[in-house]
Amino acid sequence: QRSPPSVIVNVMPSILLKRDYISGSYYHIKHTAKKGTILFQSDADYKNFILLLSYYVRFPDATPLSWVKRLNPKTVVDKRNSSKLGASPVTLHNFLLLPDHFHLVLRENMGGDKPGISNLMRRLSVGYAMYFNKTHDTLGTIYQGKYKNISVPQNELSNLIDSLHHHEGVNNTFLATP
Repeated sequence: QRSPPSVIVNVMPSILLKRDYISGSYYHIKHTAKKGTILFQSDADYKNFILLLSYYVRFPDATPLSWVKRLNPKTVVDKRNSSKLGASPVTLHNFLLLPDHFHLVLRENMGGDKPGISNLMRRLSVGYAMYFNKTHDTLGTIYQGKYKNISVPQNELSNLIDSLHHHEGVNNTFLATP
């Protein structure tokens, strides 16, 4: 008897799912809600997400925000000084929150085998999902698969940021009358 021939299929990962971040490079990140889910249902949802984003950009390896009882100036300085990842593994350049997805424009400051963007996105995605599920009495994932990312050349940053500011559904009153 003959064995059926072996078939080897090499599947290339989508360029949007690659996670090989390079220090000094810029990335456009997009994370979408699963079908039928609205990520930001209230002002409190937007505020909580911004709080999480701000906290994990400032304190990349700190205690999860949900465990922190109170942040005071001394706690903030102690957390910043005790970071093993350095002061800023990621720089946030721009963000856009829409009801069913969000965009981030980030600069990777570390690279290597433990890039700052991967750490930030893991902590931010899990932290917001935990908040969302508890607040809205739901279970399971709130996202449609993994977040997507693409490298952005520095000379194209201003065009990307401008397009995010003029994204459909964005209230741009502040752009017209500062």
